[in-house]
Order: sequence, then structure tokens, then C-alpha cells
Amino acid sequence: MKFSKGAVARIAVAAAGGLVLVGTAGAAFAAEVGDENVDVNVQIAPVDGPGSLSLTVAGTSATLTESPSGDAEVRQFDGALPTVTVTDTRDVADIPAERYWYVVGQASAFTGPGGATISPDHLGWTPNLLNEGDTGLVAEGEEVQTSEDTGDDAVGLVDQELLYTALDSAAVKEGGESSWTANAALVLKTDTGVTPGAYSSTLTLSLFEDAYTP
Repeated sequence: MKFSKGAVARIAVAAAGGLVLVGTAGAAFAAEVGDENVDVNVQIAPVDGPGSLSLTVAGTSATLTESPSGDAEVRQFDGALPTVTVTDTRDVADIPAERYWYVVGQASAFTGPGGATISPDHLGWTPNLLNEGDTGLVAEGEEVQTSEDTGDDAVGLVDQELLYTALDSAAVKEGGESSWTANAALVLKTDTGVTPGAYSSTLTLSLFEDAYTP
């Protein structure tokens, strides 16, 4: 048990006086007979800040299941990206001029049994804007096809690909909206010789805000 300096001084004085009585009354010892606890509570309110631009995702996983590919040489697996929400709680006056935000996605290689891998160019998506607001300044990205397809967009999610964007950060807030949502149809395509088994990849979604440059 710990005592304050003042308590120690008072106990020392009492002990000194008690020495006179040792010969006639004996020493006295304190015995603990019980204790009680006191809960100390405090409610701390959040500090009002300038607001922020943030990203949330309604889920941490997506499962792809096989579907007909229409090509005897290709296996196809479809799924859906969980809903992605961008929220802006800033005041319009606090948003710098000529800024725009955008969400991009990039996939890692799929890893499977026995060290088997499927490169991320085999995963593509088709973005779908769920809530664009009333300004017309929020837009979804273009379809990104897989390397098993053909065309300029058949690159997969190797690099950061656009899911959706607000063309003017301040203007979309002036429209009265504070959040916007999107998802995407996901598709994985492989050749028929792919090693069977369970595979997993990480799809990283990132929110950026940038300034227009002349």
C-alpha cells in the first residue's frame, strides 16, 4: 500500500508517540476488514473538425463462381465488388478550387495450390455507379477487360483502374449530396489448363483527390 508524504509524516509522529506506550500497552496493528470500488466515468465529446473526404467498403471479400464463357478455350468466373462509398463531410468553403476525387482499384496475382498463380491481368471489371447525385459530375469508370479478351482495354486490373470519380469536388457538394456509391461486376478469365483449386487475390481500392493542372 502506498501513502502520500503527508500521511507518512502523520504516521511517523503517531509512531513516535506510541513508543512511550510500548512497555505498558503493547504494539497495535491495523487489519484490513474490507474494501469498495468506485467507477470513475467521463463522456468526452468529439472535437468539431473541418470535415474529411473518406472511403468505405461494405464488405471485405468477393467470391467468384464459374459461368459460361462462350469460348471453349476459356474458363470464366463472375462476381461482384462490394459497394464502395465516398463520403465528403467538408464544408464547400473548405474545399480548394479545381479539385477532383477518384477511386481506383488494383489487383494482386491470384495465389493457389502448390504455388500456382494467375496474373492480375486475368481479372477485369465493369464499374456501376449507384448514386451519382444531381449535379451530373460523378461518373463511373470504363469497363476493363481481361487479357483473355481482345482490344485496347484488355489489360486487366494490373495497374490502378478507375472505378468512379467526381469531376469537381466542390461542385458535387454544392449539389447537396455528401456521399456517392458504386460497385462493379468482376470477371476472371483463364485458359482451360489452369490448375484447379482455391485461389485468392487482393483488390486494393484507393481514394485520391487531385488538382487540375493547366
